[in-house]
Amino acid sequence: MKECDIAIIGAGVVGLAITERLCSKYSVIVIETEDSFGKHTSSRNSETIHSGIYYPANTLKAKLCLRGNELIYKYACDNDVSFLNCGKYIIATDESEIPEIQRLFKNGNNNGVPQLRIADREEIEKAEPMVKCLCGIHVPTAGIINSHEFMKSLETKAKEKGALFAYRSKVERVIPENKNYSVITDNGELKCDIVINAAGLFSDKVAESAGIDPSKEGYKLHYCKGEYYKTNSVKKMSTLIYPVPSPDGKSLGIHNRLFTDGSVVFGPNAYYLEENKLDYSLNKKFLEEFKNSLSKFLKADLSDLTPYDCGIRPKLQARGEKFRDFVIKNEKEKGLANFINLIGIESPGLTSSLAIAEYIETIII
Repeated sequence: MKECDIAIIGAGVVGLAITERLCSKYSVIVIETEDSFGKHTSSRNSETIHSGIYYPANTLKAKLCLRGNELIYKYACDNDVSFLNCGKYIIATDESEIPEIQRLFKNGNNNGVPQLRIADREEIEKAEPMVKCLCGIHVPTAGIINSHEFMKSLETKAKEKGALFAYRSKVERVIPENKNYSVITDNGELKCDIVINAAGLFSDKVAESAGIDPSKEGYKLHYCKGEYYKTNSVKKMSTLIYPVPSPDGKSLGIHNRLFTDGSVVFGPNAYYLEENKLDYSLNKKFLEEFKNSLSKFLKADLSDLTPYDCGIRPKLQARGEKFRDFVIKNEKEKGLANFINLIGIESPGLTSSLAIAEYIETIII
């Protein structure tokens, strides 16, 4: 039986960031079901460095995204992780979307997002000649990062500081024992003082294994899938182009996903999966949806659009519900002191990861 100060469940980008931050002060073991880090949401996303413009004021998403934006650029510079501070335009393509542009601009300023600016059509179409729009917001702090390089760097630094990684280990139960915990996995038992549940898509199940009712506490997750498509008619772009977000808050809309070499794909769309089953299969079911969405702002031949990739987000927001914030909570009020839940860590989780790690350190008692 192994012992440590902290067991971190999940080796996605958030679990890795927490591990790298805490392992200088505590003995840490990371428990991960897969054979390596970041096999789910952390490696199946747009790799965007978000600014904090979208989220309601004073929410964890707003505050941690803004702080995380600053931290992730510094980390990438200091640790030779590939990134590009390319900026973003959030655009309106018809008159009905202009009020949303105005609302986002005000919201971003209220959140403290720096250097936001209303941009006209001429500026945006000059920056990206394949784009058509009426106006937009320039967001200079937005960018992209190579998420695999970022996660590999965090893992390497954590290992150098003494953190241990138990890959291919599935958590079956978390048992409170006085002021400590016993984490039962399919590979054995681990004793620890602190449990940090950063299990992403499976975090509600980990919480349930410790005796917390996800439905009662509002922790139940809903799997929301998003797909990406590519076309040979658009091979390079230099700036992120986002439409106004969907009115239901389910997604930020189908946009261009840039890679650090300038290549581009488009997505994601967003739709809920039945019964929370993992499904990374691809087909052309949403081809017309992509064509319709992209034709609103893209001057390109879309006849060869084809599926490229997909990902699944662990959303607390159920069908028909509005905004839900991150759950990041030390469950001491439930009699589970230092059992720390991170649930519903979807976008902007990648951007916020280092700030989340910073925050976690402050709520350990």
